[in-house]
Amino acid sequence: PRERRDASVTQTMMASKVLLGRAVLGRSAMRRLSAQGLEDIVVTAAAAKRIGSLKTDAGGASRLRLGVDGGGCSGFQYAFTTEAADASLGEDDRVFTRNGQAVVVDETSLEFVRGATIDFADEMIRSAFVVVNNPNSESACGCGSSFALKNFEDNPALD
Repeated sequence: PRERRDASVTQTMMASKVLLGRAVLGRSAMRRLSAQGLEDIVVTAAAAKRIGSLKTDAGGASRLRLGVDGGGCSGFQYAFTTEAADASLGEDDRVFTRNGQAVVVDETSLEFVRGATIDFADEMIRSAFVVVNNPNSESACGCGSSFALKNFEDNPALD
């Protein structure tokens, strides 16, 4: 019941991201991003340490999930969520680890952040997971939670 509903919601979200990626970039642009040969995702020691300190409501270990959604003040926004470390993975999920701590990114979102670094910033004004050095990002908003895709003019939306 609940697990089936959660799986259905997850499948709908993944399908939406695939459609978003194809609509904004087009299939050939998504293939070009994949073919750039960029390192997948780098997880910093600070991010791994913070993930290791997070616990589920039941007290179990957590992992971090990074997604990319349409929106934000720059066009796309990073979406960080936590989930149980032993939660089942989707068939298009990729897992990146550092010091035994995991970050999960679905294939479609990965195309937008391939080559980027996941860090944990602990500053006076906020403490949060952040994406830094995203080679696919041309610019970002002031808070860093959204970004514009590089060469967007070369990858127009398909109608």
